[in-house]
Amino acid sequence: MPDFAERPGTVTAVSGVIFQSDGKSGLGRVFIRPLEALDRWIAGILPKPGDPPLAMHAGIRVTIDNATEYVAEQLVGTFYLDFKNGLNWTPLETFKERDRGGWDATVPAMAFRKADEPAAAETIKRLNAIQGHPFLGEDCTAFIERAFAGQRMFADSPLLRSFGIGARIGDPALPLLKPDASLELETKRKLQFDKIKYLPDALANAESPNVRIWLVRLAPIALLAVLAKRAYSSSSRKSTPASITARRFFK
Repeated sequence: MPDFAERPGTVTAVSGVIFQSDGKSGLGRVFIRPLEALDRWIAGILPKPGDPPLAMHAGIRVTIDNATEYVAEQLVGTFYLDFKNGLNWTPLETFKERDRGGWDATVPAMAFRKADEPAAAETIKRLNAIQGHPFLGEDCTAFIERAFAGQRMFADSPLLRSFGIGARIGDPALPLLKPDASLELETKRKLQFDKIKYLPDALANAESPNVRIWLVRLAPIALLAVLAKRAYSSSSRKSTPASITARRFFK
């Protein structure tokens, strides 16, 4: 069971959504970033050389008992996290240790398009009662949207949107921020704010399936199907000469 699965106290404040790019994550380098890059390329916002790496994770930065900062986040990587409960209440310092040469940046909740003061207050109440879901049913962005009353806070897949399909991709690098959001210059640079501020509003429902998670689920099945087909074809080829010889022998 993860060390931080239990809420350590009462949530008394929400600072906003904290984004992270882990500079040494093999999972991010091999799988997460390439998928985000494809969507950004379709949308015409692919990072140029020298730009910061893409955000690959996000959580909700909160204050517990008016004293200590934590990050409520959905994590992946163990059987418990993937299939039982991915929700973790991670101390902010521990969260930042995972940057490992990357970066983190906090965006106030009010910077998101559909956020307002009453919604922020309701989010505090919701976090004090929220239950964790398995990661394979809820990624980090879906958890954030659930905590904010099901408001879409991250864009649909630009790739599928180009075909007229609204589908969640769970991309933390594509937040739906207000075009006039007041952010620190360094935060804007890390998020590439000038490139993402005009992303179209999401069409898919917040509870709709995450395309990326389903690709992860289906990939092993597809691989097994290909291997089984090849094994069957190879077996058929090997048995054919013997079968022909047998038929000739018994004529």
